[in-house]
Parts: sequence; C-alpha cells; structure tokens
Amino acid sequence: MGVLSGIDNFTGWALLQKNTPAIEKAYAADGSGNNDVAYFKSVASKLTTPDALLKDYRALTFVTTAYGLAGQVDQTAILRKLMTQDPTSPSSLAQQLSDDNYRKFASALSVWAPPPFSSQSTIDAAIAGFKQHSFETSIGSDSVSLQEATYFSRNAQGMTKLSQLMSDKPLLDVVRTALGIPEAFKGLNYDQQVAILQPRVDMSQFATAAGITKFVDKYLAMDQLNQITSGSSGDPVLSLFSNDSSGDPSLTLSAQSLAPRALNLFA
Repeated sequence: MGVLSGIDNFTGWALLQKNTPAIEKAYAADGSGNNDVAYFKSVASKLTTPDALLKDYRALTFVTTAYGLAGQVDQTAILRKLMTQDPTSPSSLAQQLSDDNYRKFASALSVWAPPPFSSQSTIDAAIAGFKQHSFETSIGSDSVSLQEATYFSRNAQGMTKLSQLMSDKPLLDVVRTALGIPEAFKGLNYDQQVAILQPRVDMSQFATAAGITKFVDKYLAMDQLNQITSGSSGDPVLSLFSNDSSGDPSLTLSAQSLAPRALNLFA
C-alpha cells in the first residue's frame, strides 16, 4: 500500500500537482532505490563495453529502468543491438521499433569510446531517470491511471507532431482513453490509427502546462467513466464516433465492429 492508496484519482492527481517532491520522498522512504543508486555508482566505471553491462544484471536493471525499458531487461539480444548500432541509421533497430524509449536508450548508450558512464553527466542523467521512472512505477502500484497521468504530464508537453505521441505507448494510451476511443483501436495498423486520431488531436494544446493539465483531467474523467461502464452492454464513450464533422452515420461504431470496419471509416 502506497502514499496514494485508497485515494480517488482526481484527488491523487491534485495532490501530485501540488506536492510532488513530498510524495516522491514518501514513496522512496523504504530506501531500496537508494541501495540501487549506490550500487550503480560503485560499478559505473567498470561498465566499459556493452558486454560488461549485459553481464551485470543489477546494473542492467538500473539502466533499463532509467530509460523507461525496465520490462525489457531480459531482452539482451535487442539491448545489444541498440548499444552497438548507429541509432540514427534508418536500418537500425532503434529506428524500426515503435517505442521512442528504445531510441533514447540507443542514443545514450551507442557510443563506447569513451564509455557512456565515464562521464559524470551521463551517470547523473541515468540516476535521475531511474529515480523518476521508479517513482512513477511506485505510483502505479496504487493507481495505473495516475502513473500514466504523471508520465504523460512529464513527457507530452512541447510535442508538436502526432507521430511523437504515437511512438510512445503510454502517451498513446492516455490519448486514446481521453478521446473515448475503444480498445480495439490497438489492433489497427499505423495508418488507420492516424486516420482516427488526426482530426481529433489538437497538438497545440500540449504547448503549455495548463493545456497538459486540462487534457490529463479529461483522461482521468474518461478513465473513471470506462471503469463505471465496464461490463455494461452499452458503452457511452463510443458515441464519440458519431460526432465526426463529416456527419457520416457509418462512423457510429461498436467496439466489436471497429477493427474490421476501420479500413472504410475515413475513406
């Protein structure tokens, strides 16, 4: 049970906005994160090659967490390629993977002469990333919705292109939920997803902290509505598809019919 356990998401979000440092300190009170930071500092100078990092599971867990890839710590073949290829090359794995966190990881760890962790600034960046992602994961133990809201608030501000949101799964999940788009959206291909999102996402709203906050409020409201209506035969959020400016009645969908009919939605 964490600091925000038992608190509704709207109250929790308000508390996070007003007093994040104190809440972060409370989550870190168990000291486990401090032990991980101390270990990483002690071995950073020994991580001189990709193999050295891959062979130290605890250090690798720390580093992957720092770059938002904690769930990929066991995918050593993928991590090795990310650390040994030019991440700017169109043929690199970093460019082929959809999650932007892979590119951030590769950009930070693709040059080993000198090793990335021979620089204090890189060590400090990894520690800061580890603390931030660990904090958000701790929030998720109480509320996944607040975890996603916090992540969105930190990463979405300043984005100007829809492709930036779509390259980051947690950001896209927040957008999809806020707009009331059914879960079946995930099964569509990239072009189909763009066709649905393009007329509905105003990127200018992400230029300011106020715009981000307003969008997160919408996300939390829709997330709560989804929980309330979960399991019911009629889902009111699906009415979003009847509000398209084209007035085409074919855009009124059910969750079951979204995926197979998506090719014709915006023809």
